[in-house]
Amino acid sequence: MKVPTSRIKHVVVMMFENRSFDSMLGFLYKDNNNKSPLGHPFEGLTGTETNPDSNGNSITVFPIDKNDSHAYFMPKKDPGEGFANTNFQLFGAGKAPYPKGIANNQGFVRDFENPIDNSPLEKKEHPYKKSATNTTKASSDHDYKSDDYKKWYKKPSPSGHASDVPDLDGVAPKDIMGMYTPETLPVLSGLATGYAVCDHWYCSAPTETLPNRAFTHMGTSEGYLYDEIHSYSSKSIFKHLMNHNKSWGIFGNNGKPYTVSFCQDIPSSLPKNCQVGSFDTFKTALKEKNLPDYTFLEPIWGSQGNSQHPNYNVALGEQYLLDIYTALKESPHWEDTLLVITYDEHGGCYDHITPPNNATSPPAKSTAFGFDFTRYGVRVPTVLISPWIEAGTVYRTKGDVPLDHTSILATLEKNFNVTPLTDRDKAAPDVLDVLTLSKPRTDTPLKGITAPVANSTIKIQNHASQIQQMHAAALTDKHNRETGEAKTTPDFKTEEDVKSYINTMHTKYYS
Repeated sequence: MKVPTSRIKHVVVMMFENRSFDSMLGFLYKDNNNKSPLGHPFEGLTGTETNPDSNGNSITVFPIDKNDSHAYFMPKKDPGEGFANTNFQLFGAGKAPYPKGIANNQGFVRDFENPIDNSPLEKKEHPYKKSATNTTKASSDHDYKSDDYKKWYKKPSPSGHASDVPDLDGVAPKDIMGMYTPETLPVLSGLATGYAVCDHWYCSAPTETLPNRAFTHMGTSEGYLYDEIHSYSSKSIFKHLMNHNKSWGIFGNNGKPYTVSFCQDIPSSLPKNCQVGSFDTFKTALKEKNLPDYTFLEPIWGSQGNSQHPNYNVALGEQYLLDIYTALKESPHWEDTLLVITYDEHGGCYDHITPPNNATSPPAKSTAFGFDFTRYGVRVPTVLISPWIEAGTVYRTKGDVPLDHTSILATLEKNFNVTPLTDRDKAAPDVLDVLTLSKPRTDTPLKGITAPVANSTIKIQNHASQIQQMHAAALTDKHNRETGEAKTTPDFKTEEDVKSYINTMHTKYYS
C-alpha cells in the first residue's frame, strides 16, 4: 500500500562531505551475497575489486580494521576531487578523448598517488595528453600489464595538486582502496539496513563540492565545474518555498551555516516561519513541534568538525548522525518526517560503478570544458529514514533516470506541490514511493548501538579548511553586494582565524 504524500509534512536533509558509496556502504550486505533481508539486490562490493598502482600492481579493496590507529582518518590524505580528477579516476584521462584499452574506474589509486592539479585545465596542456592513444594493443585488452597500461604509467605524473588538508603519517597508495564496514560504521550501516539504502544515488556532477551543493539547492551549478565561485545567484529551493508560503530551516555549523550565504537569494531578514541556527536550534524546533516544512542540516566544518571529509575524523560524523536520528525519532515529528542522509560528492574515494550519462542538462554548459552536464557524478551514500519504510529496503527508481541530488528537489516539489526550478529537477525522480507501509513502525533499529570513537592520539595539523575558506569568501561576496565595495577575503592560516571571520560576518548580515 502506498502511503499518501500527506503523511510526510516535513523533509529533513543532512549532507555530509566527500565520500563515495563503496567507501562507506560497499560492504553493507557482503555477508549476504549482496542481497538485503528482503531479497533486494544490492550493488555492493564483492571484495575482489582492484585498481592498479603506478607500477602496475593490482591493489584490492580491503575492509578498514576498526582497531587500526588511523581507522577513522582514512585514507590519511585528501584525494583529488575535481572534474579532471574524477575523469581520470573513472576513465584514465582528465578529459575526453579517453585512452583506448583502459577499463573504467581504474584510475583511483593512480590519481591518489599523484593527483591531477585540481584547477581548470583548459589553460594548460594535460599531463597525460601524449599517452592518451593506443597504438600497440587491442582496445578490448584490459590486462594490467598490457602496453596500454604501460603507456598510462609513463611519466610525467600528474603534479601541482594543492590540498588544504595536511597528509597524515604513513599514507600509502593502497589506502584509497580501504572501505568501511558495518562494524566500523555501526550508525550509518544500522540506518541503511534498518530503513532504506539507495545504491544508485549519484552526485549531480562529476566534480567537487560546491557545484554539487548548488545542484542540491538550485538544480544547477550555472555551468561551473569547480569551486571557483563561492555563492550562487540562481533561484534556490529556499526562496522557491518562501514564494509558495512554505517554511524552511537551515541548521548547523555552530549556528553559522554556510548554506545561508551560499544561496544569494536568502535575505538577511528572514520571514517569521523560516529559521537559521545551530543544531541545538533544530532540536528545540523538534521538541516544540515547530519543525519547518523543509530542513537542511550542515555539519561543523573544519579539521575538528564532523563533516567526514577526508582525512578528518569520521567517527565524529557517526556521532552527529546518531544525534540527528535520535532527536528526530524522540520528537513529535517522527511519524510525519522523511529524513534523507547523503553526501555532496565522492571526494576522490573509490567506487566500482561508472556513472550513467543520461542526465538532463539544467540547461548549462561549462565554459571551462564544454561539458554539458549530461553525465552524473560518482555514487554517494544515501539513506532514507522514516517509520513508513520497511527495514531492509534497497531503493532504486523504476525508470531509466537514476536518483541524484536533484531528487531532493523533486521530492520537495511533489510533496509540497511546487513547480520545478530547472529542467534537471523536473526530470529527476522523487523518492516518495519508498514509503510502502500501511502503518508506522514502532521498533528501534539502532537499539544498543553507540557511535565509534577515533584514536585520540591522531592529530591533524592546524589549518583553515577549504570549505571554511569558501564560506568566508561567500560572506565577503555578501558584504560586497550589500556595500558596493570590493573587499577581498583574508588569507587565513589557522582554523581559529577563519572561524572568527565567519562568525563576525555572519552575525553582521544574518543575525
